[in-house]
Amino acid sequence: MKKKYNKTILIITTIFIIMVICLVVDIILNKTLHTKYEKFNSTDKEMFEKLSNIYGEFNENSDELWSENYKLNEMPMILIRTNKDKGIVRKYAYAINVGDIDKSIFAKKMTMPKGLKLPQVYRLSKFDTNMISTWFPSNFGTINLEGKQAFYFKYHPKMIENPDLYFDFSSFLLHESFHVYNQENWMYDKLGNGEYIENYPTNKENYALMGVEFELLDKCMQENNKSEIKRYLKQWTMIRAYRYEKWPQLIAETKTEAIEGTARYIEYKYSKLMGENLTVLATKDKPYHVTFTYAFDCIASGKGPETSYLKRTMKYETGSALGLIMDNVNIKWKKDIEDSKSERGETQYEILKKYFNISNEDIIEDNIKQIKEQNNYNALLQKGQAIVDLENNKI
Repeated sequence: MKKKYNKTILIITTIFIIMVICLVVDIILNKTLHTKYEKFNSTDKEMFEKLSNIYGEFNENSDELWSENYKLNEMPMILIRTNKDKGIVRKYAYAINVGDIDKSIFAKKMTMPKGLKLPQVYRLSKFDTNMISTWFPSNFGTINLEGKQAFYFKYHPKMIENPDLYFDFSSFLLHESFHVYNQENWMYDKLGNGEYIENYPTNKENYALMGVEFELLDKCMQENNKSEIKRYLKQWTMIRAYRYEKWPQLIAETKTEAIEGTARYIEYKYSKLMGENLTVLATKDKPYHVTFTYAFDCIASGKGPETSYLKRTMKYETGSALGLIMDNVNIKWKKDIEDSKSERGETQYEILKKYFNISNEDIIEDNIKQIKEQNNYNALLQKGQAIVDLENNKI
């Protein structure tokens, strides 16, 4: 019995010693190995170049991206290098704008080129106990580090070298960090049923009216005359108000437009500032996007995404498009959409409804009928029925 006990103690002691040795070795290597940018892996170099571009734009054009008060380049951030999407095993972790991180035994100051528009960068040891939660299979999240809540974000070679649409390093980082930092106190998805739509109206009329909305959004985005854009935008608001009068539960989709649409808006604004191609309903090939009407037709014909795409995911695009359109015609909206418990915000739809002073008198059948006729409503009814049939598996 005593021998068995001694053997157990020996095993535990050996494991403990091995762990201590691994910890010490990792701290030493973190402090001494490849601490200069020139020695970084090509993936890490390109990541920091992309991050430098992001920080440069926030420093110089934060009001273009969102507002002068939202400075991502000043927020605490942890960047974690993994080998794949939602990677568990990490290669490196870098800390930026994180309090007194320089005093941590697990942190080492990196030597970065002066040309990069970055604050001081610190590399963290793999065995920093504050980082344990980041080992879970996720791409991003928050942790408490040196007394501050920090956004952590995992990047990997595919995200840098051959990314999927919306999942390149810059777009993905901008989108998720906006949720964490700028929308931290937003309540759109927290009150009542949030974004959930109970008893979704799966009928051809709802989908046809949605199709009219898409026709009008396309006209807004293709038109150059600002008076005409405002006319189409007012018609869009009237059709949306008419839909919500018929099916009040659909108002929840405006919460998705507010939350996800604004985060996607940041992606598109940054892409434009950088002279890149990412824009509403993006594609990888020229013309690098499709119209809302084209997307609707593809879904109705069964050649596009599942019909469920129209219920939520499409709101990323309609929400971002509304923001871009309002920018184009100088409708101020960003301050009004900001939300909190103490001061409730307004969604893009609510802002436009107030701007155009839309009342019940504006959405009487005669007015709506005219807008329907101008935007192919009868053909859209047929497509709406096709979507219903797809949902009911009749085709």
